[in-house]
Amino acid sequence: MIKVFVLGSRCNMRCKFCMSEEKDLKPEIVFDEISKMEGGMVVFAGGEPLLYDELKNYLEFAKKKGLKTKVHTNGVLLDSVDYLDLIDVLNLPLDGTKEIHNRMRGKGHFDVVMRAFELDKEFTITTVLTKINIGNIEDLARLINELSESVRILNWKIFKFKPKGRGRIYRDMFDIADDEFYNAVRIAREISNVKIYAVKDPDVMKTTVIKSC
Repeated sequence: MIKVFVLGSRCNMRCKFCMSEEKDLKPEIVFDEISKMEGGMVVFAGGEPLLYDELKNYLEFAKKKGLKTKVHTNGVLLDSVDYLDLIDVLNLPLDGTKEIHNRMRGKGHFDVVMRAFELDKEFTITTVLTKINIGNIEDLARLINELSESVRILNWKIFKFKPKGRGRIYRDMFDIADDEFYNAVRIAREISNVKIYAVKDPDVMKTTVIKSC
């Protein structure tokens, strides 16, 4: 079993395409849901989960139950936390090669992500596909292939931009058609050495997602 806890929308970045609009999840809900699990993985997402003081306690509780742990992070705060040993898998965003990624996420962020890949962890990657980076998909796939030669990358999830949250304001800047999305995913799969999951709608996933709207 995999349970994804969306801790809330608090973040230390202001990406214009951000789809997050959840309220903070109450700690008692997180502990209760973890306590019901008998094996599997807990995933903490946001927003930026590392901004939540409770995260360390959640991770400790999950590890005591023998669960695998995963955290979705933009990587900016990784140097400041003292509980990396409690995290088995890190999910990092990679929206393009350096110039395209920085255009999407902000100046200097590509280097932050590359440094995070140097940690002794397993990784997954997420890409939000938009008008800005869809033409960069081939180069991005090749970059991820290069990373996979020295980094343990479990999979690569490609999300179609959805106009919700802050992204609703910038729909014209980012929105792409379904056929454009699937064609880009097809191109990526032809090149990639990493398993790819295509997510057309992040609100319709088979995984159990626990959040507060």
